[in-house]
Amino acid sequence: MATTALSRREGLVQWWQLRSRAERTLLVLVATVLALTLGWLLIGQPLLQDTEQLTRQLATDRVTLTEAQRQADAIAGLAQSAPHVAASDPRAALDAVLVEQGLKGAATSIERGDNERIRLTFERITFDALTAFLDALQKSAQLRPVELVATARVEPGQVRADLTLAR
Repeated sequence: MATTALSRREGLVQWWQLRSRAERTLLVLVATVLALTLGWLLIGQPLLQDTEQLTRQLATDRVTLTEAQRQADAIAGLAQSAPHVAASDPRAALDAVLVEQGLKGAATSIERGDNERIRLTFERITFDALTAFLDALQKSAQLRPVELVATARVEPGQVRADLTLAR
């Protein structure tokens, strides 16, 4: 085996020596161009594609970061403008919202429970009025339902609502 490799090498050296100076120069140039082309195709082109892809990803990430910062600022603004929890009587706050929403007469039962909870019953209320009432209750009185049972009535859009409210 060693002889075969040696004879091949000697054959290649002899073949190279038989070429003229111009042929050798041409062969070196062709080999150089071939090596540069292979290097470009195997290394340069993938690097260029990766660079373009990373540039596009960077632009997308910057947009995402800007949106996240905008949302963080909005959340911080909401936290600063959040109403202070009133220390007043929850029943008085509930009565004020009922009057404000025009539902004082619709409330058939209001009972004070334990742990500052209030049980409220509407025998008949429209579902839209109930959701508006709950929204106003949350914003104005800082009371929210911890339990809500809404039973459909025969009249369309009407429900019987039993609520337990707490801060």
